[in-house]
Amino acid sequence: MPALAPAHAEDLERRAVRAELLAILFGPASEGALALARELSAVAAEAPGAQLELLQLAALLAQLDVPTWDSHRVQLFSVGTSVDCPAFETAYFAAEAHRQSHRMADLAGLYRAFGVVPAPSSGRPDDLPVELEFLAFMLRKEAFAVIHGGAPRVAQVQKGLRILLRDHLGRWVPLLAGRLQQRAAGTFFGPAARLLQEVVDDEAARLGIDAIEPAPGFDPAAWETPRSHGPELGVSSFVSLDQLVTGEVAP
Repeated sequence: MPALAPAHAEDLERRAVRAELLAILFGPASEGALALARELSAVAAEAPGAQLELLQLAALLAQLDVPTWDSHRVQLFSVGTSVDCPAFETAYFAAEAHRQSHRMADLAGLYRAFGVVPAPSSGRPDDLPVELEFLAFMLRKEAFAVIHGGAPRVAQVQKGLRILLRDHLGRWVPLLAGRLQQRAAGTFFGPAARLLQEVVDDEAARLGIDAIEPAPGFDPAAWETPRSHGPELGVSSFVSLDQLVTGEVAP
């Protein structure tokens, strides 16, 4: 491998830390999650060229407590999901159950292709934290391939990352990040949303993705019934994780 491979791997690890931090911040609030978020934000903020958002997050997290985090999360996302800021992919593409099923099956297939089967406790495979955790995993997998796997293995991992960004994460995050920046003033979710957008943009640029097709127009005001929001709102339109990981979803 080239002499610069270790430096390249270190850069990929820094990128993975950013994605992992965001996965925690957009997940459930807890003392353990807050401690890990503080640790990761401190590491990320110390990296060369750290974004302003990382520095802001590190400062905000140092003052944050779990009740405040949970309160802000509920305000933005509600107890389960939010019509204004739904934090799962299929809400931005279709309310129809069969289209949700196909999109989540695609995601689950991508996860399995790289040896990942989300635990049932992870929730929906299209939840933002789950997709961000997979992004962090893939960045670390690429870093390992840079050192130990050679060019063919690196190319394989990068192909998976392009699929994740072009077909999934990159298509709906801009909509969510934009909405959060309008609604999250005064909370750490503001800089977190800006960092989320930067992470997607940075990875797309690094992988040579010129343009990501946006999700179709999404207007929550047009939804009289949030049909894609799952059982917590009295609906059971999406496919369960058990069906996805066992391959029982009909094509």
